Amino acid sequence: MSNSATNQIKIGTILGDKWVILEFIAKGGMGEVYRAHQINLNRDVAIKSISKQWIESIEDDDEEVETALQRFQREVQAMAGIHHPNVLQIFDYGLESIPNGGSAEKINYIAMEYVPGDTLRETMSEEGFEPEDDLTREWIEKYFLPVLDGVEAVHNKDMVHRDIKPENVLMDGIIPKITDFGLSRSCRWKGVTQSMDFKGTIMYMAPEQLADFRRTDHRADIYSMGKILYESIVGKISTGSSPTHFKCVSLKKPETLFFKAMDQIIQKATAENKDERFQSVEELRNNILKALQVQQKQNRKGRSFLEHPKWIWSGISIAVLSVLIMSIWHLFGNPGQLSDSAKQHVSLNLNGSIVSDRPVYANIKKPVFTRDKATLRYVPGGALMLSKNRRVTVKPFYMDETPVTNLQFVSFLNQVKNRIKIKNNVVVGDGKIWLMLGEVTEGYEPIIFSNGNFTVKHPGHTACPILRVTTFGAMAYARFYGKRLPTDIEWVYAYQGAQEFPASLLGDSCEKKPIPTPVLLLDANSLGIRGLNQCVSEWATKSSGNPDNTLKTRPDKGKAYIVIGNSWNKEETDVGHSIIERQPWESFEEVGFRCVMDVSAIK
Repeated sequence: MSNSATNQIKIGTILGDKWVILEFIAKGGMGEVYRAHQINLNRDVAIKSISKQWIESIEDDDEEVETALQRFQREVQAMAGIHHPNVLQIFDYGLESIPNGGSAEKINYIAMEYVPGDTLRETMSEEGFEPEDDLTREWIEKYFLPVLDGVEAVHNKDMVHRDIKPENVLMDGIIPKITDFGLSRSCRWKGVTQSMDFKGTIMYMAPEQLADFRRTDHRADIYSMGKILYESIVGKISTGSSPTHFKCVSLKKPETLFFKAMDQIIQKATAENKDERFQSVEELRNNILKALQVQQKQNRKGRSFLEHPKWIWSGISIAVLSVLIMSIWHLFGNPGQLSDSAKQHVSLNLNGSIVSDRPVYANIKKPVFTRDKATLRYVPGGALMLSKNRRVTVKPFYMDETPVTNLQFVSFLNQVKNRIKIKNNVVVGDGKIWLMLGEVTEGYEPIIFSNGNFTVKHPGHTACPILRVTTFGAMAYARFYGKRLPTDIEWVYAYQGAQEFPASLLGDSCEKKPIPTPVLLLDANSLGIRGLNQCVSEWATKSSGNPDNTLKTRPDKGKAYIVIGNSWNKEETDVGHSIIERQPWESFEEVGFRCVMDVSAIK
């Protein structure tokens, strides 16, 4: 995401002498969230600050501003006091002065665990899981019960969250983590004046929370969890006016014993009178576990019927017959009607024509996060028509969202220092030149070697692309993290994803970003990949152009390496312009790299 001029903290800002702001993530009702890097511990964190715009909207009410600051400090207290795998971890709290024009501005912030994945919302079906009891059971066991565990940990600290909703549960892989404790309340805290109408999210808010926000207790969180459970089964709750808001909800026509049991649980959890609800998370959990046992018994009865040999062979016969019928249909069906599988192929012609009317790309898989703190974006397979009227198949792969940064490369170098020698600003690893130190451009010296360690000279340059790296250095980095360099065909294929109608050649009509520019300020194409052909050129391996898109030249022999991108003079090749072959030991002021991974390598 780009850093808007209206954001409170600029990318590159350093907070508390250790948090380097890398990316603006989101803006909420009272806060802004950023991704930052903790320099001394070499890890990414999330930084949350009170929004400047939110404060300005109530600046005429000093009491309300003080209330906001007190609530912000409570979030710190609430999160810091809980240590549970399903609750987001907090690291630090601070008050910092940052430059704002010709003056300084004070901001309150907290540093917390950075979770780059989705929210609980993405694990739920828009249409609901009903009538699929197996899917419902799997979702409850995998996601809902762990969230209940986190809520219970909050309650065990005599705290109430009061804003439980799918968007406030982050997904760290498959581990849900409850976050956003800005509305938390503890019986240990002194009262705070409330002049606002109400707080929370209306679809999940208990009735008493609207009537008397300050006096809500842990049963309000149980109501919210009941609403989430209801939503997982029937589908997403409307955000507009809805008869389910502040009401007890129930399933319309539960048909199985399992869904009937779940209906009873949902009704009790969302009872309008809090005294009629489950009185603890433990009580809610125990009832859910009993319902899951009912579902297990249903499955065993169903399998006892199907496990009879007669039904097994009947099923096999039907499956074989179905496959045979479908094969005949594809062979002799309407030749003008493409099958869905045929529509999966995308053919592009670099001379400007399109060999398919299918939308060029659809990023149907979620990004992958790797050990070097990189985000990999999925590139679907298809075909590429070369300028010499040769068509090559491109297999699906994952590509780094951004070029490798100074910080990422420095982290790599410090982990393999025993393999490195430095002489006259030349970094030699495994006997081969990896990197040239010194100024890249006038006044811009990104990486230095001091006191036995590699460091980024200025923290504001940590998120800028690594430059003056050789192919040897790029390949060593890629191998260290289980990746590889892209081929020229893969690079061009990913680049063309930015064009709905790929009519322009590489190097044409591309706005070049200045050096240095943080990678997250580079524009993203339709695949979510940033900076291709935009800021710096990049190393790639030269493909032979064979149908299987394999590299025929031996990696360390011949001219198997190329620089591709807009900083080079145009040179006609199979895959277009702006590509030039180079030796693997060369380095250049405007050349960096990014990595790719095969789909089969993703675990």
